[in-house]
Amino acid sequence: MPTPRTRRRTDADATRRPAARRDPTHPPAEPAPTLFDLGQPVDPEQPDAPTGTYLTTLYRLDGVAPTADGLRTALHHRYLRQNDFTVEVRQVADAPALLVHGSVHRDQAEWCDVLAELTGDGVELSYSSGGGALLVAVDDRAYALAYGTVGRFMVDSDRLDRSFGIDFAVRALLPEQIKQVRRRVLGSSGRVDRNLVPGGQPIRFYGIDRCGEIVGQVCGRTWNPALTACRSTGRPIRVEGSDSLRVQLGTSPADLLADLREIDRVCQQESPLDDLRFITEIRPVRANDPRLPEVTSRLDELLGQAAPTDVGLAVPDRLIADIEQVESYRLRVPKSGQRPSRPTELTLADLLQQTVGTPAGERWNALRTGELARYADIAGQEEIDTTRPSRWLTAQLACGSSHLLLHEESWYEIGDQHRAWLREEIDRILRQPASVTLPPWPAALGDEGTYNESVAASGGGFVLLDKKLLRTAQHPRGIEACDLLGPGNELIHVKRAKGSSPLSHLFAQGEVSVDALRYDATARQRLVDLVRERRPDRPIDLDFQPRRVVYAIALGGGRSLTVDTLFTFAQVALYRSMRALRNEGVEVEVVPIPPA
Repeated sequence: MPTPRTRRRTDADATRRPAARRDPTHPPAEPAPTLFDLGQPVDPEQPDAPTGTYLTTLYRLDGVAPTADGLRTALHHRYLRQNDFTVEVRQVADAPALLVHGSVHRDQAEWCDVLAELTGDGVELSYSSGGGALLVAVDDRAYALAYGTVGRFMVDSDRLDRSFGIDFAVRALLPEQIKQVRRRVLGSSGRVDRNLVPGGQPIRFYGIDRCGEIVGQVCGRTWNPALTACRSTGRPIRVEGSDSLRVQLGTSPADLLADLREIDRVCQQESPLDDLRFITEIRPVRANDPRLPEVTSRLDELLGQAAPTDVGLAVPDRLIADIEQVESYRLRVPKSGQRPSRPTELTLADLLQQTVGTPAGERWNALRTGELARYADIAGQEEIDTTRPSRWLTAQLACGSSHLLLHEESWYEIGDQHRAWLREEIDRILRQPASVTLPPWPAALGDEGTYNESVAASGGGFVLLDKKLLRTAQHPRGIEACDLLGPGNELIHVKRAKGSSPLSHLFAQGEVSVDALRYDATARQRLVDLVRERRPDRPIDLDFQPRRVVYAIALGGGRSLTVDTLFTFAQVALYRSMRALRNEGVEVEVVPIPPA
């Protein structure tokens, strides 16, 4: 037990003691939760461990030979050496195993100095963080069982199979008793939502966007008499699945091996439950996935082409709200042999112009180390921010039977069923009859601004709002309500694109505009003022609420807008936009603008 010692703090202590002590080589006792962390409270319906079991965090190891020597390759050797942990060769029944254990002693907790600063009295408290890990080879599988505060840090994180916990949970949980879900919005600047229903409920009640959200954790109950805990209690047990599996495991050698074999059988032989199958259809690809070198090499090759079909451009999610205020860019790519470019409208061609000159094999890394600055003026004097060019790149590449999607520097695996389902949803949206018809867009007419002016001047009841910004406290740089306000007060967003990849930010703009107009009185006031300035006869007041968003799109080359011509991530963005807006009671239409 730690022994507290209290003494009067002196002025000398204040000069020689830092405000707080941190040891970068020692993992924190309570690390900040991430998408795949668990650390849940004890289940009040099952407070005690079933007889002969222990609540254990179980990892499945990836690429580790099921031998004692193979298990050694999964250890976090640097961390073990730093803390002088003990590694012993053992056996669990007839299964080869490694036992790792030890403790990390600290003379004083880092928060002691904080309390001393606040109270004027010194507080000194020593403590030890102990833990253990048991690595065991069962048949042709290798597992790691982690115990204590530091047990999980004893295993090399690159050796963990990040899909393991989810793989088991979606095959084993009782579908009516899902107690907790943690999910991340795809491409949304790290946003993670966690929902907890202590009594459990079906997964459909959690309102998960099966297209645009990645489920990183799912918790509930399972009933499997082949598991020691179920057999011991005669009732379902709680299971928490993420990159690990947190479950009651048998504490006798025979029971433990039987539990591990049953867990493996479920993962290998059982199909995902119908209600949970969608969770497996879109998964983040781990950093050490063996497919990544191949797809990264192929991406690098595509970046050396003038017009690759599998690569696109999409505005990063966090930059969408103020993209209309950008008047120019400055793009610098190392090793390209070119001066930084200064486009007024960023296109994929601008990135490729730089990467074509970069040596083969270094193009993708060059984009990751380059700089893309956005400016609020043509001259490039008013810098808004700087990002990496790689964050703007999207790609969709087949790798064997898999399809990988790149978005904001992260790779995601898209299942065949998910892609088929998404295509059906997008096809349904595109085939929906439109309530607004827009005139053809002659190639000679010019840019979007000129086209919008011509539509407003056509006498069809359209109000020109292109480049007219609504500035609010939430959007100090301003946002566009729309390019054109339709005859029935439809918010019409217009885009001409050579390909479909730039459309993803167009779809997100509709969400930003509706959110501002529904919940910000300042935005509505500004919209009413703009409309009255241009069309005093137009009936609109401060009670205005958006009812319909129209995405009016002209694709280059006279191509039709179909599910086949829409880039995968643009499909995801359109579906997410449609779903979000319909949840607000706003209808969504996609209207093709025909060529002249």
